[in-house]
Amino acid sequence: MSETVAMIVLDSSAPAHAVSREERRADRLMTETIEARVKPLFAVNTGLGWLRLLGVLIPSLACLWMYWQEPRLLLALPWLLVATACYALVMISTHDISHGTLLGQGDLEQAVGCVLSWPVGWPYLTYRNLHMLHHRMNGMDLRDPERREPTSEEAAAAHPLRQWHFRHPFWGSALLMGGAQLIGSMFWFGWKLRHDHSRLLRGMRRDAAGILLVQVLMFTAAIQHGELLKLLLMLLVVERVVGAVMQVRGMIEHHGLWQPCSTYELTQLYTSRNIHAGTLVNVLMGGLPHHSLHHAYPSIPYHHLPEASRIATGVLAEHGKPPLPMVSSYAAGTALLF
Repeated sequence: MSETVAMIVLDSSAPAHAVSREERRADRLMTETIEARVKPLFAVNTGLGWLRLLGVLIPSLACLWMYWQEPRLLLALPWLLVATACYALVMISTHDISHGTLLGQGDLEQAVGCVLSWPVGWPYLTYRNLHMLHHRMNGMDLRDPERREPTSEEAAAAHPLRQWHFRHPFWGSALLMGGAQLIGSMFWFGWKLRHDHSRLLRGMRRDAAGILLVQVLMFTAAIQHGELLKLLLMLLVVERVVGAVMQVRGMIEHHGLWQPCSTYELTQLYTSRNIHAGTLVNVLMGGLPHHSLHHAYPSIPYHHLPEASRIATGVLAEHGKPPLPMVSSYAAGTALLF
């Protein structure tokens, strides 16, 4: 299914779409039906989670080892590119970790998220807390830290170049600003929304200290071994490649869809875009091709999201609701951003 998305300007002064009390109650009962049917899918398979994580982490580390062992920079670069591509999938797994749906191991799982993120400068704990706010605010609260669409006031006040960026976000966000923008926005929104989540400030402090410590150790080791250039190149490639992947992934999932519906669950279902993908892609992307169901019921682990999508799609059809937002592939989703 193809989809065309124009710039959506949110009217911050307009009320949410008005529905009758009866319609709202019917929608509430419908989403309760969906939740009851998908609730058995909430169980986390720890072994499968470790298998998925190690399945992308080990090849990444192996290629990274080859990068550091190869003395000729031009021959080392392909190893770095493959390692970085695999590491982008590792970083996608930290999204599952932030929800506790990859390993199901509590604090240990969150420690794994920090270990995977701090070497590349990603403030995992800040992201985790902000992402919880995103799930609560998506389509409903303009303070949503992952909101993509401007309000009417923001659009009117924006420079023409920024208005162009609102319509074609790929070039500015994915290609130009990449990972640097994502990291900076985490700390910016972390400070801005510090009063909306009790753990934000503590998470930001721990991230800053952890990232600083890990980077100091990495740079010290690189300088001692005369490999500073290689370290700088590695960090640059990771920022460019992983940053672009994470930017595009996030924009595909929400671009042009931010708006409230009659209930919280329907808002999440219809303000999140799904991507038609095969089993392997769904595993590597952590179930994110079924983003609508993830947003409505974030406790469902990635391997159960396809089944949850089938259940929800059936219930919505039974009640005469429109199909969930969908694109035919990640390539088609990326095309929406140009």
